[in-house]
Amino acid sequence: MIYITGDTHIPIDIAKIMDDDFCCYEHLTLDDYVIICGDFGGVWDQSKAIREHMHKLNNRGFTTLFVDGNHENFDMLNAMPVKEWHGGKVHFVEENIIHLMRGQIFEIDKHSFFYDGRRKFYR
Repeated sequence: MIYITGDTHIPIDIAKIMDDDFCCYEHLTLDDYVIICGDFGGVWDQSKAIREHMHKLNNRGFTTLFVDGNHENFDMLNAMPVKEWHGGKVHFVEENIIHLMRGQIFEIDKHSFFYDGRRKFYR
């Protein structure tokens, strides 16, 4: 299953996908994807608060994907190694937290998605 949201601004709005009521999360697996369309905020600094939120999110039981918005630390993102994942280029922030890079086409759950960098995600 694929779920799409935006603007988690870790740590400000992350509760919308960390709350126990989120989409019956206990039934989700790592083959289920939550796509955050911009302003993820998890790659901002190495503060204790952000590291704790990222650790919890990484162990949540679903795979978190995000496209960058204007509230990201691009120096930190661009310093990460580029890998291939589901047909496109990504940065693995954590094992289950993946940054989908701009201008890529991804095959996810039998659907093709394209992210053009304007906070629009096309299926």
